[in-house]
Amino acid sequence: MPTATMVPGVRHPLRLIASRLAGVLLVATVVSQELPARAADEFEVYQQRLAQLFRQLDRNGDGRLELDEVRTNAYLLRHFERLDRGGKGYLVPGDLR
Repeated sequence: MPTATMVPGVRHPLRLIASRLAGVLLVATVVSQELPARAADEFEVYQQRLAQLFRQLDRNGDGRLELDEVRTNAYLLRHFERLDRGGKGYLVPGDLR
């Protein structure tokens, strides 16, 4: 580890640590400001794809997926009972979120 005597202009080891930490925090701040926007965009795309899948599977257009409508989707078929909140016997868009 460098000491204060090894770094020109730094008189105390704590200043060296503080200056390096400030650089790391600056980079972390810049990156963290980009992440929420990207996450929001990805979540929006996810929601759109989910709505599209729901419409494709809802063959009778009643706004809900019954067991026979999800037979072509292995994931929904496998997890139908767990996703069916309240044991209604069908899924609504809110069950998939």
